[in-house]
Amino acid sequence: MANNRITLSMSVKKNQKTSNTIIIKKTELPLTCPREDYLKLSHPKIFLPIEKEFSKTIKCPYCSTVYKLDEDN
Repeated sequence: MANNRITLSMSVKKNQKTSNTIIIKKTELPLTCPREDYLKLSHPKIFLPIEKEFSKTIKCPYCSTVYKLDEDN
């Protein structure tokens, strides 16, 4: 699983804390986790209100995946 890469309209970026952050475009809202073909069936599908977060970053309470909204695109 470590070598698998998801090729969707989202990108994965390594941050300095060595955790993965998934960059979400405005066109991909509303944000749900798990994403299509990403961690499928790992937990119930939930909506994450990333656009309401001041930092435009949110962590899934089930799988700890971190999402960041790219406001430039």
